[in-house]
Amino acid sequence: MSETSRQLRDLLEAAVGEPPRTVTVQAVRRRVTRRRIIESMAAAIVAVLVAGLGVAVAVRASGSGQASGPRPPAGVPRYYVEQGFRNTPPAVTVIRATATGAVTATVHCPARGASILGSGIAAASHRTFFLVCEEQTGPRNDPQVTGSRIYRFHLTATGRIARYTLMPGGSLDGLSVREVTASADGAEVAVTTSPAGPVNSSVSPNIMVINTRTGTRALWHGSVAVPGKMALSAGEPSLTADGRELVYLATPRCIRGHCQPTGNGQEVRALSPAAAGGQLSSSRLLARQSALVPLASGYLDGALVSANGSSVFVLEMNSPPRGGSTTVSVVKVSAATGRPLRVVYRVPTGNGFSFRFFSADPFRRYLLLDAGPPSGAMPNGWIYHRHLLPLSPRDGTNVFYETW
Repeated sequence: MSETSRQLRDLLEAAVGEPPRTVTVQAVRRRVTRRRIIESMAAAIVAVLVAGLGVAVAVRASGSGQASGPRPPAGVPRYYVEQGFRNTPPAVTVIRATATGAVTATVHCPARGASILGSGIAAASHRTFFLVCEEQTGPRNDPQVTGSRIYRFHLTATGRIARYTLMPGGSLDGLSVREVTASADGAEVAVTTSPAGPVNSSVSPNIMVINTRTGTRALWHGSVAVPGKMALSAGEPSLTADGRELVYLATPRCIRGHCQPTGNGQEVRALSPAAAGGQLSSSRLLARQSALVPLASGYLDGALVSANGSSVFVLEMNSPPRGGSTTVSVVKVSAATGRPLRVVYRVPTGNGFSFRFFSADPFRRYLLLDAGPPSGAMPNGWIYHRHLLPLSPRDGTNVFYETW
């Protein structure tokens, strides 16, 4: 699928229920029951394994400005992954050192002619990563995806890539991958999949769980959307550390015609055991949007299950109905009750916001976020004691995705 086709797909999804990633307060109030779309890309998407941190300056959780934040603790990952925009081709995927931002290696797809999927890198423990590569055909200016491949690679202590290996079960012929996640132990990988080729907005993505040792696959089927009826579209998958439970964000979407709202808005749902497969509709409800943010003024833009499955870190966007600043919040929610436990981070962003990504290390100790005002420089970094400690390079305006 070409980038033009991918953007068209995102625009189609926006028409049936996805919120844009750069929005004004007025737009939030006008269209709340929707999921995000990726902002228009003026340059090629770059997958960059970044390793950055060690910065003493932090953004206050209140969003009041820069402040001296707490010193980063021991145990912060030494390397992190970043995908970014570049003004001129070719796009580059690199590994960076956390402490300095220095590039230690370049990442590429082993197969000739394949390209790295946007947000297509997932981290496991011990500096192990899983890389999704898209196989394409057709002219260079308008290629079509014919299949996907998942590779595993390991970083050395100096941030170099030892080698790439095709993951067992990682040859996904005829499938397009949109998102990828891995369990901390590296035993399970989950991907959202749809048929390769032209966009079909009436088909909800499936979620495939793959055992990385045996190649065994389990498929969780999405429901075929019926025109005029509200359906839940699955996205933002995450796995517990042992890979037993799969959590995803379910967003109501209307394919064509008028649909009655669900009354609860978006939902965070869980599937267990993840390796069983079945229907996505058989999942267990963990949290409702209506219990976290007002349906009339906010929505959820991400969800990450904790390592042990007892809680979920939810990314909330909210615009007050009577004016005031939009806020971007990360809230820890109980998986047992669906109620908020505490605010992990909150920042006001003014008249709307821009958002790139929300991710974490495999054990969910260090949450990564790139969000800020709708214009100007965007802070990107990791959350520590309600502060956002910036990564290096600090300006996340041209960053598309990061993980470590």
